[in-house]
Parts: sequence; structure tokens; C-alpha cells
Amino acid sequence: MAQQNGQTENFTLRLGEQVVHVRQSGAGDGPPVVLVHGFGGSLTNWQLTQQVLAANHRVIAFDLPGHGQSSPLSQRPTLAHLASMTRQVMAGLGVRKAHLVGHSLGGGIALSLVGMAPQQVASLSLLAPAGLGEDVNEAFITSFVEADTVADMAAAMAMAVYDPRLMSRKVAEFLVEARAAPGAREALRAIAATCFPNGRQASNLRPVLHDLPCPAQIIWGEEDRVLSVQQVRGVGTQVSCQCLPRTGHLPHIEQAGVVNTALKNFIRSCEQG
Repeated sequence: MAQQNGQTENFTLRLGEQVVHVRQSGAGDGPPVVLVHGFGGSLTNWQLTQQVLAANHRVIAFDLPGHGQSSPLSQRPTLAHLASMTRQVMAGLGVRKAHLVGHSLGGGIALSLVGMAPQQVASLSLLAPAGLGEDVNEAFITSFVEADTVADMAAAMAMAVYDPRLMSRKVAEFLVEARAAPGAREALRAIAATCFPNGRQASNLRPVLHDLPCPAQIIWGEEDRVLSVQQVRGVGTQVSCQCLPRTGHLPHIEQAGVVNTALKNFIRSCEQG
């Protein structure tokens, strides 16, 4: 399905056993931008990002399996499997090559896709990505997955941001409602057990950054209490790194203007060669 008129479209895409919910905006002659959300998120996490980038590009956001309005997980959720699903979404939409933007778990998925199919990646923008170190905040993972009241969810999400006031009661209510969807909590438990077993990251994707086929940037919050910004050390000079002060694990939400500008400028520079 190709974007014809630049209008925002919401639709589902059937990929074998999996049904994936997609939101597509904008249009452009260059490679589209594909947004890959993080653990327990959905395409709504990109609401401050997608329309800004869609001013000049076709921008595709989608719900990972077991998230949002996509169908429950049908296979073991390794980063490689989730990267394969991302490739299938791209193929289903006629996208041969894309600028990938991935947050947290989505960053690990994007890195895995680069290692799997480097010819399909025009550029790589990683926001507080998984896969660059061993440590992950197990207390956050557990409390976020198991929260079933608004108060519990608000307490969990306070660990994800620099300023807890950013996480309003409305946000917590939305996340609790999302967790109640069929298969949602089970999916997160499966991803946590597979990708973050015993408070450790199962995948080391740092070698991908040392042999990149495309330009790459990393944006990370200095006050990230979910995945420490210290994991950005030693990624190599080939990767542009920007660490944002007074910012936690959600830089595209906490510092939307700064991140959107960085994404637009980076993608533009990649296309200008």
C-alpha cells in the first residue's frame, strides 16, 4: 500500500498470523521514515514526532505485535523476530529502504534490522536504545508490566522521566487500559523474559555500530533511569551522539522540540549526501 496523497491513514496489515496496526502520514520522494516504538508502548508514542517529520517525508508508525491495536504475539519475541516483523511491515507497504527511528526496545529492533538487512536502512536514529549494554532497570520493567491501578502505573512511569509531572493521571489511565487488552500483559512478560532476563539485556548489538552501512545518530537523556546513558560510551566516532540534560528515558516526549529538530536535520543531511 503506497501513500498517495499525504493524508494520515490508520489501517491494519495482515502478515501471516500477525495483524499489525499502522498509522501512515505525509509523502515525499526520498526513503520513508519508519518509527519503531519501545517496550509497552504503541504508535501513539510518536504523536509529537510523526506529523513533524511528515512535512517532508512519508512517515510510518506501527504497533509492535502484542502492543496497541496489533494482534497478540504469535512467536517468541526476540529482537531478531521483532526486527523481522518490522521488515515485513516495510515489505507490506512497498518500502524497500527507510530511515529508521527506534526508541528503547525499538532501538534494539532497528539495530537488529541493520545487522539483518543493511541494504534496507538509509539512516539510523536511536533514542535511548536497547542492545548497547547489559544493565536495565528491572524494578521499572516489573512495575510497568504488572501495574494494574492508575497509582501503580504512575509510580512506574515516574522512573521513566526526569520530571514526574509529565506523567499525568490521564497518561497513567491510558496505559492501564492498554495493559488490560487481551494478550497485552502476557506479551510484555514474554518480551521481558526474552530480552531482559533477570534484569540484564540478552542482546549485545554494539558490534553493529562498528560496521555500519549508513549514517547513525544516538540521542539519550542524561537522567535516564531505565537504560543508563553510560551505555553510549565507546560506540565509535562513526556515530553522532547527543546527550540531553534534564531528560529521562523518553527524549522524544520530554524534549520533543529538540529531538524533532535533530531528526529532521539528520535525515536531511543524509539525503543531501
